[in-house]
Amino acid sequence: MNHMTPPPTNPPPAPDGGFEFELTDLESARMALDEAVIDIARQNARPTDPAEWVKRRRPPSPADRALTGEAITWVLALPEPIRPEQLAQRMPRLANQIAEVWNDRLRCASALHALTIDDRGGRRGLPSDILDEVKALHRHLTGVPA
Repeated sequence: MNHMTPPPTNPPPAPDGGFEFELTDLESARMALDEAVIDIARQNARPTDPAEWVKRRRPPSPADRALTGEAITWVLALPEPIRPEQLAQRMPRLANQIAEVWNDRLRCASALHALTIDDRGGRRGLPSDILDEVKALHRHLTGVPA
């Protein structure tokens, strides 16, 4: 007697531990990735906790307490009515940073503008006399009349 054995049935495939995916075109995938990267960068660049800014500040250097030679030359080269004397005396670190980028008009204008607004939230801001000096520097640099 020849019994034919039925062919074995194929069991369902075992879960492979993989992940589900959705077919998409390259442009949509790029846009989704770009949006995710931008969101991550925004979160990392703009902490909401003011104490976080203190951690991100570069370590102090000796030049933070006194004007550099470059900054002294820069201040003296400015027309007398717009020389930032209070800034130079009370905030040499900031004066040094401005002097360093003064010849790069776009970068300097952006830096000066950023000093006049609070885009982080919770900043104390500059004292009014120093703020006036920064605004005068910005107007001089950009050619905007007072």
